[in-house]
Amino acid sequence: MYTTNGQNGAISIIRKMSVSVLFLVGAIGYSVYVLFGLVGSLAGGSEVTDLMDQIMAMSGGYSSLDYSAVRAVSGMFNGISVFSMLVSMLPAMVIVAGIWLIFAAAKRNMLPGTASAGLTMARVIAIIQLVFACIGAVLLEILCIVALSAVNSVSGYYGSTGSVNALLVFIMIIFAGVAAVQIIYYLKLNKMIVKTKDTLLTGQPDDDISLYVEILCYISGGVAAIGALMSLADVEVLNFFANAGMATADICFAILIRQYRSKMGLLIHNPQQFYQEMQMAEQRTQQQRGAQQPYQGQQQWAQQPYQPQQPYQAPQQAQNPSGSGYGETSELPYRNETMVLGGQMINNGVLQSVRLIRQKTGETIYINKASFWFGKDAGNVDYCLTDNAAISRRHALITIRNNECFIQDNHSTNRTFLNGHVLEAGVDTPLSDGDRVRMGDEEFTVSIG
Repeated sequence: MYTTNGQNGAISIIRKMSVSVLFLVGAIGYSVYVLFGLVGSLAGGSEVTDLMDQIMAMSGGYSSLDYSAVRAVSGMFNGISVFSMLVSMLPAMVIVAGIWLIFAAAKRNMLPGTASAGLTMARVIAIIQLVFACIGAVLLEILCIVALSAVNSVSGYYGSTGSVNALLVFIMIIFAGVAAVQIIYYLKLNKMIVKTKDTLLTGQPDDDISLYVEILCYISGGVAAIGALMSLADVEVLNFFANAGMATADICFAILIRQYRSKMGLLIHNPQQFYQEMQMAEQRTQQQRGAQQPYQGQQQWAQQPYQPQQPYQAPQQAQNPSGSGYGETSELPYRNETMVLGGQMINNGVLQSVRLIRQKTGETIYINKASFWFGKDAGNVDYCLTDNAAISRRHALITIRNNECFIQDNHSTNRTFLNGHVLEAGVDTPLSDGDRVRMGDEEFTVSIG
């Protein structure tokens, strides 16, 4: 399933949503939350010292207490407070780094690339928070049980404790409910991240995206917004910006989750309508770009100065990676040029050539060797893509043997895909006429005939 520009439909959805204004606003909001949370944790350490100063002042001339010793103790508490706050912010810092990795990869059209690493970072944090949520729930329940036992043990001295027992049981139920909500949230979030990463790596659409996570994001955003208003009323600037950033991020990502589920569902259940909408969107984008081009009647100062055409230069010659016995290859610097390498094989007595058409430039690449390498290391490949950072040094290998054509991923960083399915590294997969091959974010169409 591909869009009109040759890109896999599911990956196109991820890319467009990851560079959308909504994603960018959410990323900035979460970054603001982390930034002001860190600043607030550093500034909050002085509160202990201020409290100790007030206590000493109220004692009257510091009384007989050793003020230097008290200052030392308060400094120790300050350090512990700041350190604990910084540790508690580490998961948020990792998540914000992962968010910006996803945005950067999508912005440069290098999916999966660093976007896969960003999702992995978010998943690791989700798993860690799930573990801590489980541990916290168990500890709170144990604490409530101990308190309940203590109340029952003194019931003989103070009479009936039925009301106290009922209150403790009610508190236990509340704690258990809150813990259950958190645990289910992290489980659903982890599952959602895994499915999104699988779609990013394989190109297979999946609309099984949790509504539960979306709803909790809305609730969390609402609570953070209320906290921001309360902080503003109390003139707590740092808390205001932190809560406002969190509210913005939660609401933006909740909307993105809903849009993602909707678009993936449309791609799965009604692909024709999906591609029609994608084509219309691409046409609108092209029209907008065309409207921005200068027209003949524009003022002279608005026109681009004439640039003389550069003299023709011979294409770069790539060294043969396999020694003698094979012809030279070249990297084509011009659009729609054809690289003729004369690749042929015989099927049912008919002489056939194997060609790959590069979607980005329209080049036709002929395969003429038993082993034909694609990559960005000009000295060790047969077709060099030096203009694309998503391509590995020796990304993929196409082989022709027994009048059949095969492709193999060479353990590349951004993987190789055939018709939207990720290829297992080091394994030959047959190629047929009309197949769509993607190396990193480079799309090719196979032509055999």
